[in-house]
Amino acid sequence: MNTRMAIVTGASGAVGACYVKHFVQENNTKCVALSRSKLESTEVIQFKVDLLDEKGTREAIEQLDLSEVSDLILVHGVGKFKYEDLESLPHLNHDRHKIDDEVFSSNYHTFVNVVNPLVKKLNEEHQRGGKTTLALCGFGSISDRYKIPFWRSYTYAKDTLRKYIKDLAKSEDWKGLIRGRFINVSTTDTGNENKLRPNVTVEEKQYWLKPEKIVAQSMPVIESLKPLWQEIDVYEILPGFNPEEYYNDYQTIKGKWERQMGLTKV
Repeated sequence: MNTRMAIVTGASGAVGACYVKHFVQENNTKCVALSRSKLESTEVIQFKVDLLDEKGTREAIEQLDLSEVSDLILVHGVGKFKYEDLESLPHLNHDRHKIDDEVFSSNYHTFVNVVNPLVKKLNEEHQRGGKTTLALCGFGSISDRYKIPFWRSYTYAKDTLRKYIKDLAKSEDWKGLIRGRFINVSTTDTGNENKLRPNVTVEEKQYWLKPEKIVAQSMPVIESLKPLWQEIDVYEILPGFNPEEYYNDYQTIKGKWERQMGLTKV
């Protein structure tokens, strides 16, 4: 058992594609891509699946052969983000703690739908005497820790996901064979981000994080077998930026986001 298997969800997206590119270049590594779109690459094992489809996702995972896998890695960068302004979303005004189900499911249930059958298969291998290790890697935003009200559904989903991964990694049942990783990133230059914020200035965008940097800085952490739980931040340094000051100034955040999204006139 000396083969590594890396499963990348959202493999057709900007970040997922960078991880796929990295893994296919690694020796003795099988790369599995889960995506709603078919990839052009013939170097990966592909499953076209919607991760919100629990049955379809389970059937895809059940097809994987883990018998010769020594280390299994799941990189999960899937999840929708939504800007939520209480004034423009009346249904949220009535309950300030209401969470958007679509945002939550896309960030949390897509992960659980992959991990549940994966852990079941891993447990079967362990019962046969195998010692396959598993790395579970999720992603969030550096701003999550500030509990920004305008994306509370996203933050709640990510916090729930953090706990899920952390609990699995620290479970005594797995005897240290599962490790959890969480990568917090700053604004990343992806197709979705560009669609969401079309009015970003050239100056602002030069400090957007490139997917390649996320891969480069996260892989040593993902590959390391210890500690069982680790959370890191990956970001571009914006000169003069004070996170404590900025993330607690809700009016400034609101103005910037609505300008970048084209909701207000420039």
